[in-house]
Amino acid sequence: MPKLSPDTVLHRAPSFIAEVDTSNEVKIHFESRILKLGHDALGLLDLFHQPRTVGQALTLLSPRLKGPRAAQEALATVVSLHQAGLLRTDATAGFSNQPFPKGGYDAAFVHIAMLDDPVRKAAFQQAVRETVREGDIVLDLGTGSGILAITAAQAGARKVYAVEPAGMVHLAQRIAERNGVADRIEFIPGWSPQLELPERADVLLTDIVGNEALDMQIWETVQDARRRLMTDTPRLVPGWLTSFATLTRIPDDVLDKHRVTQAHLARWKEMFGIDFGPMAESDSRRSIGFYERPETVQTWEFLSKPTELYQVDLHQDLIRPLETQCTLTADRAGEANAIVVHFEAQLGPNATLSTAPWLGCARSHWYTAVWALPEPVEITTGQELAYTYSYFGDGTSRLEPVGSR
Repeated sequence: MPKLSPDTVLHRAPSFIAEVDTSNEVKIHFESRILKLGHDALGLLDLFHQPRTVGQALTLLSPRLKGPRAAQEALATVVSLHQAGLLRTDATAGFSNQPFPKGGYDAAFVHIAMLDDPVRKAAFQQAVRETVREGDIVLDLGTGSGILAITAAQAGARKVYAVEPAGMVHLAQRIAERNGVADRIEFIPGWSPQLELPERADVLLTDIVGNEALDMQIWETVQDARRRLMTDTPRLVPGWLTSFATLTRIPDDVLDKHRVTQAHLARWKEMFGIDFGPMAESDSRRSIGFYERPETVQTWEFLSKPTELYQVDLHQDLIRPLETQCTLTADRAGEANAIVVHFEAQLGPNATLSTAPWLGCARSHWYTAVWALPEPVEITTGQELAYTYSYFGDGTSRLEPVGSR
């Protein structure tokens, strides 16, 4: 094991499991081992999420180190982490050996799904080519495989700052090198709220759009970047998000996976001899949100046309909470027991992306947001039903019938 000096640059291993006991001592579960470490271990592992020298890390940790023994213990923890392979002199530039979801965004599964989508990344690429101009400074948040950063460099960007908190950032750099544009892309491990740039960017790119438009906190992330990292008139990809709601009827076998029914209670009573009735009583008083594959949702019965639920201009500051009402008009009679929500993203002047389930397929890299209503409603053609949508500014939302609170 090479000797560590204050100038040794270390990188943290991409993933591990940490356990903290009541005395603040740390156990790290890593590569089938359990490592018992001092109380500074979590702080050091957080600092080395970005590559730093040993000296830089200890300096940043110094406000917590009140004496020479504390500094010695922190240095000993760095050595132990290095010897265990949690801190490395060379970044891990490859996929995680952990399966998804444990491997997170370092798992090959995630990037295969993204790049196999026949629509999504191609639409973003088109938007990048429409938006980036020769000599632009570009900020790419959540670069992943580096596809948008590389496309921006190919489109003429003078400099691209590609930010990615997952260890995938190192593999993205290798991909940029293979494609001959690494000299114009700086890959930065970390989160954008903790980031400072040496210059302000002209263009912001990000594909941190969830299955429901706001559930990955794109609005909060873009607002912070606009204020601190961008020029006064930035070009954003995407620029606008418009969400739509459609009345539907979920098949009973799908709904039974998400809502406790009398059939469940009878079956469980017979199996276990216990009355689980309070579960159904609680369940019936609220809307339940979940995600379903678009190729499944497109087979359901739709009872209305899509109606705009809300529109977000990412050039504008976050409204918290965002609360809107929409009225859905039934265009056929039936039993409505859910609302399907999809969005359209304006990515560039001529590039758009829609997550409408009827446009999806088995290769689509999105799920459809579904809200199961508190009670099914028998509706007639032309009947109007009003719903309230609330977004709370932290990735969470709620959709419910007006007056149901």
